[in-house]
Amino acid sequence: MAAVGAGCEYFRDSPVQELANRRWRECAAGLHDVKLERVDVDGRIRFSYVTLADRNRMVACLEAAGSDGLILPEAVPLAQAGK
Repeated sequence: MAAVGAGCEYFRDSPVQELANRRWRECAAGLHDVKLERVDVDGRIRFSYVTLADRNRMVACLEAAGSDGLILPEAVPLAQAGK
């Protein structure tokens, strides 16, 4: 059973990924056309968007969220085709 428990630890998010996910949830509230694609091990957020306005709001919010604490790598916005 110890091996199973250890395997589960392998798939847990790192503390920096947990922080990135928390910031994503806070910033994505109210935005309908953004989607989290993934959070890299180093905390880099990769997301897709439909409108430039939502992209800009998300990027600005994520940058502001890092101004009073740990700074994460710059987010990577990916344009989502056809909506």
